[in-house]
Amino acid sequence: MSTTNKRPSFRVGDRVRVDFGRRKLTGVIVEDRGPIGIQGRRLFQVDLPMDPSEPMSVELPEDEMELIPPGAEDKRHLDKRNVIDYLINGGLVSILRSNLSGGKSQPVWLCLDQLGNVTHTFISERGIVGGQLVPFSALYEDKVFAPKLNSVLSYIQSFGLNRQEAEKVVSEVGTAP
Repeated sequence: MSTTNKRPSFRVGDRVRVDFGRRKLTGVIVEDRGPIGIQGRRLFQVDLPMDPSEPMSVELPEDEMELIPPGAEDKRHLDKRNVIDYLINGGLVSILRSNLSGGKSQPVWLCLDQLGNVTHTFISERGIVGGQLVPFSALYEDKVFAPKLNSVLSYIQSFGLNRQEAEKVVSEVGTAP
């Protein structure tokens, strides 16, 4: 049987694991390009999440992908300590920066990146906790803008933290008048 007549092993929408350097990354098939590869190998376009940025898109032959059965990788739990560390060490500033001018009024979730570290995403399907709109103009010189303190504290609590933990994050990040 020739390669061009073989039924594809994957479909658009399938979650797959692919080798990427020395790591395995998880992605989603977004296009079946057909048997256009060398010797009729079937190629697929795969999006690899690179949260919080846009996904990286790669073209791969089907023999370089491994199917992830539905439900095999359910959303993982985020450790509170890791969430707090992420927010203190640049995450909160990056999130608040996304809505400085009001042009990007959209929800943000926390999730795990391809290495298992906490990051944020604008894609609801990738999110684990959150989903609230980013407070508008709540950042001044990479500090929480004091007039927006209560809305930022409430926002931080949407990531599963209590008020005391949210206050600790803001205290570490700092406030500006």
